Amino acid sequence: MAKNEFHERLINLTFAFLHANDTGRRYITAEWIRTNVAGYQDRTDAAFQRMFARDRSILAKVGVPIETIAQATLDDAPGYRLNPHNYYLPEVSFTPDEAAVLALAGDKGLNHELAAFARSGWTKLAAAGASTVTAQDSAPVMFNNVTDLGVLTAQSLDTILKAHRNHHRIHFDYTPHKNAEPTRRVMDPWGIVNHQDRWYLVGFDIERDAPRTFRITRVSNIDIVGRAMHPAPEHTPLQELVADSLRSRKVLIDATITAEPGTAGELTSRASHRDHDTYVLTGVDRDWLVRTAAAYAPHALVVEPADVRDDVIAQLRSLLEVTPRDC
Repeated sequence: MAKNEFHERLINLTFAFLHANDTGRRYITAEWIRTNVAGYQDRTDAAFQRMFARDRSILAKVGVPIETIAQATLDDAPGYRLNPHNYYLPEVSFTPDEAAVLALAGDKGLNHELAAFARSGWTKLAAAGASTVTAQDSAPVMFNNVTDLGVLTAQSLDTILKAHRNHHRIHFDYTPHKNAEPTRRVMDPWGIVNHQDRWYLVGFDIERDAPRTFRITRVSNIDIVGRAMHPAPEHTPLQELVADSLRSRKVLIDATITAEPGTAGELTSRASHRDHDTYVLTGVDRDWLVRTAAAYAPHALVVEPADVRDDVIAQLRSLLEVTPRDC
């Protein structure tokens, strides 16, 4: 079964139970689900029962517990319900780092079949009270499949974390932009920092003999090579090092985009001029534009500059390369 159909069926089933609760129904039957929930039609009795049982088990693993009510109907057929006391959450909030770890856990902690659906748990959190995520730098933390979390491999993250925990030195290939040749860098890692929904590797660059920050999506082939000799500064937050580094090298550009009505608010709100569905953005951070336009694709498209449009396409392609095609 195609991956999208699998996820859509689980989401349809979840919302069917939520709707039953909202309308005061004590339960819904398997036959009702088979008839009314998209994805279950055109199955034999045995195939439907297997699929329904498997889907209930998967939902339970991602925090959607479906209860069985024995002999619920006049013909003694069982009924099923979602217990709201075990599903809805109290009001919660997360720091950017806490939120990022939870999102990444969808890939690291589960197999590919469950990972994408687990990430949809952010929908559950939002519906249950986690409508805001506290951001230390006042910028909202965006979660979508084209952020750095979507392209950072678990192996790369594990290597960095192990090196940091065990005070080891690493080397890696760094590619500053898509047309550049990668260069080998050697670093004593101090940590990974989330800044405005982008991730940066921070540490002491051995060749430059100074602290440096590297966008994590531009780092590859990470290996541990020895003992680290330069500890992290005690009185300077790594977040501050990243912010200072970005301020010193930010590239501001003018750009033209198109956006469907009612979409891409983060982009359109920055426009200095509008002509129907075409927007002109003046003096915006180039890296921010690439990341944000990719997040809103295909509802928003970069018309020019052409190199920015190419980078958006490259970012979307990189996501496809690390996203499993099948469940």
